[in-house]
Amino acid sequence: MAARCYSSVPAKRYIPQPNLITVRGIILWRLLDLGAINGYTMTNLYEAVGHAVSEGDVPNTVILNHPESPFVNIGYHQLMDKEVHVDYAKEQGFSLVRRTIGGGTILDGPWEQDYFVIVNRTSPECPKSIPEFYATFMKPPVYALKKLGLDAKIRQPNDILVDGKKISGNGAISIEKANVLAGDLLMDAPTHLMSEIINAPSEKFKDKLAESMSDWITSIRAQTGEETSRDLVKKLIVEGFKMELGIELTPGVLTRAETKTLERLVEERKKEEWIFSKDNDQLMKAKQESTGTKVRGGLVVSESIHKAGKLIRILLVSNEESIESISISGDFFTQPYTGAVEKLEESLVGVELNKDALSVRIKEAFESIGLMVFGASQDDFAEAILKAKYETL
Repeated sequence: MAARCYSSVPAKRYIPQPNLITVRGIILWRLLDLGAINGYTMTNLYEAVGHAVSEGDVPNTVILNHPESPFVNIGYHQLMDKEVHVDYAKEQGFSLVRRTIGGGTILDGPWEQDYFVIVNRTSPECPKSIPEFYATFMKPPVYALKKLGLDAKIRQPNDILVDGKKISGNGAISIEKANVLAGDLLMDAPTHLMSEIINAPSEKFKDKLAESMSDWITSIRAQTGEETSRDLVKKLIVEGFKMELGIELTPGVLTRAETKTLERLVEERKKEEWIFSKDNDQLMKAKQESTGTKVRGGLVVSESIHKAGKLIRILLVSNEESIESISISGDFFTQPYTGAVEKLEESLVGVELNKDALSVRIKEAFESIGLMVFGASQDDFAEAILKAKYETL
């Protein structure tokens, strides 16, 4: 594993302290500069470190790395077969990876510089809300872009734009007592290749998608007209933490415990059961085994796509009056980051298919689960479900 590096000295327990500053008034954090790593390692690394930061075993940490080769990176709540041209990806030799952070499908590759910020929530540097967390820790990459001469701005909640085009996307989750920001800076942007990965309904649509991506996505190379050294970009991000946030990053390595956790997560999540987990649930099988719009017992299978701030996909099995089974997917973000949507699905079984009943049950479920969704409201979920009722397959 590319990130298999650790201290030969057993890690001492690290307790976050408000006074952990140098005499110069600079806060000290750990920097893990891991270079090129594979997609499975990259999408599980922040979780392994997040557990250690949460437990107080290591300091707050910033990770810098980039993919050693291209891979398809799908959001936790998405359907692989709906979102990705799987056959094309396999033909190109691209790995298929499902991350634990929500959001949309990404083609990650050596053309980007990735950063992960992992902060214990008891630290005074950690903002209290996710929007504030985004705004605070997106400042260092914005600083780096500005030092390169680019007019970079944050578009709330989680994008960085240059000249109105996206150059950085970010996602955030909480892991126990740690918050994690995951983001990247596009050093180049192969938009045609990116559009080929998306599961488009036709070649004409795919061409339009490629054109749209070119209009919407930019890169450091496109903006400066020249190739920029990766080492310079990393240096400026590190500098940005000091200049913008008063945080000095000191080089470190993964501990043995972090490496062991990482290896376990990678082993579990390289399996197709995880990668296609949303596609393979029982509701998907019910759909595939049905003929027309009916399944056994006269139940109806229907689906809808609802565009809120993010996309919501609904696959519904009903008796036309109430919900028998439901699958919710999309490119939204949730907190908790895993398991919460599955609990919401369970809570909706048996609910009558009318707006009042759905709104009440969804509100109750959000409160009991402690569910927060970024990119869609409770009303959006009710609307998406009602839309499915009238759009039988």
